[in-house]
Amino acid sequence: MTRTSFVKQLLLSALLVALAAGAWVFRAELGTYWASVVSPASPEARTKTKTNGTPVITSAVNMVPDELTFSAIGTGFAARSVTLRAPASGRVTDLSLSPDRDFTKDEILLQLDDTDERLAFELAKARFDRATRERDRFRALQGTGAAAQTRLEQVETDFKVARIQMDQARADLEDRSLRAPFDGVTGIASVEVGDRVAAEDAVATFDDRSRILVEFDLPEAFLSRVDLGLMLTVTTPAAENQSFEGRITAVDSRVDPATRSARVRATIDNGNDILRPGASFAVRVELPGPDYPAVPELALQFSRDGLLVWRVTDGKAESVPVRLIRRRAGLVIVDGPLDPGDAVVIEGTQRLRHGVAVDALNDPTGPNS
Repeated sequence: MTRTSFVKQLLLSALLVALAAGAWVFRAELGTYWASVVSPASPEARTKTKTNGTPVITSAVNMVPDELTFSAIGTGFAARSVTLRAPASGRVTDLSLSPDRDFTKDEILLQLDDTDERLAFELAKARFDRATRERDRFRALQGTGAAAQTRLEQVETDFKVARIQMDQARADLEDRSLRAPFDGVTGIASVEVGDRVAAEDAVATFDDRSRILVEFDLPEAFLSRVDLGLMLTVTTPAAENQSFEGRITAVDSRVDPATRSARVRATIDNGNDILRPGASFAVRVELPGPDYPAVPELALQFSRDGLLVWRVTDGKAESVPVRLIRRRAGLVIVDGPLDPGDAVVIEGTQRLRHGVAVDALNDPTGPNS
């Protein structure tokens, strides 16, 4: 029994010695670690020992434009477009109209039978020539006294009437031809040679496709951002895998009260004649906006009075009320009394109060800000 007690005491003594040795080693290691943390030779330790305010991380305020990307579906129109109509009634004797053919201004597109009108013009011209000779003869005799004044006045009147009749006959003859109103291309004709047409019958379409006008609706909220000449990009199913640039050339003078939008017209150069009037166009335009302060999303705080950010001024926290404009790629565009380069708190905001001293642990203009 005595031997058993002696063994227990020996084991207990060995255990206490082991615990004491372990505690000593742990204390030594802890002391070494603590010395490395608080050693004056450590820059981080020196920074921490000098901390007199709430530690925070800040970021610099940047000014960015509040640009918006607007998309819409528009409709294309030719720069100039008309419906060709028969200038008079009659039988078609010649037809130059063919789909997608180019014509120059005043080129004859359609000819009507003009036999009667040509004869009427020849007759009117002969009468005009005779009236001209008669007038010239009486004018030559006026100075000699051989021609009565009343007879000369009658001759002058006959000359004017003959000239009017000839001009009328020439106009009737010209109305037997349909001419191109400007340089352009024709559509599919609705008549053939030999057809009889009535005056004002539609015979084909005629377009100037050198430029395409794309019209689309712009919400009234964006009207202040649009100026004439603003660039845009369009695409159309009629030209797959291609995009075209253009400029805004007109904005309607009023807003449609039903849609609260205004009609906008853009002009697209179509020198390669790829685009077609009537096609749909997907419009994409970058709308410029004023410059606003931009801060990281973490800087934005909510309070009873609205939104705010904490700005560090002379080492103290200052609450700055702001208004949210837009979120963009991790940044918040705000409207408020912030200047470029101002340091705003992005971490450590929970412990801040107005006027509290802060210690910025980073350079707000550095790469990690």
